[in-house]
Parts: sequence; C-alpha cells; structure tokens
Amino acid sequence: MYDHKAVVSAELDASETLLWSAQPRQGMFLRPSDSMMIPFSMLWGGFAIYWEFQVITGDAPLFFMLLGLPFVFIGLYLIIGRFFYDAKMREKTFYGITDKRVIILNGIRTKAVRSVAIEEITDMHVYEGPNGSGIIALAPEAISNLYQSDLMLPGQTESVPRLNHLLDVHRPYALIQQLRKNLPTRPD
Repeated sequence: MYDHKAVVSAELDASETLLWSAQPRQGMFLRPSDSMMIPFSMLWGGFAIYWEFQVITGDAPLFFMLLGLPFVFIGLYLIIGRFFYDAKMREKTFYGITDKRVIILNGIRTKAVRSVAIEEITDMHVYEGPNGSGIIALAPEAISNLYQSDLMLPGQTESVPRLNHLLDVHRPYALIQQLRKNLPTRPD
C-alpha cells in the first residue's frame, strides 16, 4: 500500500494546501456491470477457445490458427485479465483535494496527472452505495458512461474526471461543495 498523502503532495504547487487524499478501494471485486460482462466474456472466450482448439486439432491451414489467436487473447482478457488490470490500476491511482483543485493521479507504467480547478466544477454528481462508498463525477455524464467505464481497457481514459470507488464518498463530496461555496462571485 502506498502513502497516498505523500504521492499527491509531490504534485502540489508551492501555493497549494492538501486538504484530503485517498486511494480507491483496493483488491479485486465484482461490479454491477459484471452481471452482463461475465456471461458475455464466457461466451466470447469459450467460442474463441473452442474455435482455436478445433483448428489446431483439425487439418486447418495456418491462416485459421493465426486468425483465432487475437480472439482468444481478447476472450482471456475479458474473462480474467480485466480483473487483474483493474486492481493494478486502482493500486496506482491516487486522489487529492487541495484548496485550488481536485487531483487524479494514475497509470501503471507512466504517470498521468489530471486536475480540475475548483472553479471549473460546475456540475458534480455522486453515486453512493448502501455502505457509504461511491463515485464522484466532476462533470455531467450519462448513466451509461458510468457502467461503460467499469470496463477500462489498457490505455483508455475516462471522458469525465471521476473519483472512483471511494470508501467514504461523503467527506470529499462535502469538502468540494464547501470549496465551491467559498469561491469569490464573478461579476456578470
């Protein structure tokens, strides 16, 4: 486990103060979208593996063996690989809220820093689970985007900046709301 406060603090400007930091929920777990992804991945992977087995044990040309390999690899990623990738990505993800911005750090091989200034957050949505955990979206998004982003592919980024899988969604949400309230009013 990383010291999320130290990791986020390394990204701060001299004039910023870190008010909150955390990491998303760690380890492997199922999500609501898995109720559809697991059967789909089993069908895809099962068919691809069956195809490849038939081609290899049959008298098929080499072309058909090679043709099936990408589908087998995709199937294996959908069945099991995505769980490992997701867990590793969340292990390398850090969130911070300063007096000026919200910071999202992530990346397995290379670090990506995404920040949203407090004054740029005009519409914020909270998706809360029954145990107080949840997601904070820092911009409007369609509910379909919420479930689509559960299946992150390597190299893919979310279209809407989000604090995902927070164990306690109330504290950072209240903090961002308070910071938004304290912004100086702009003349029209």
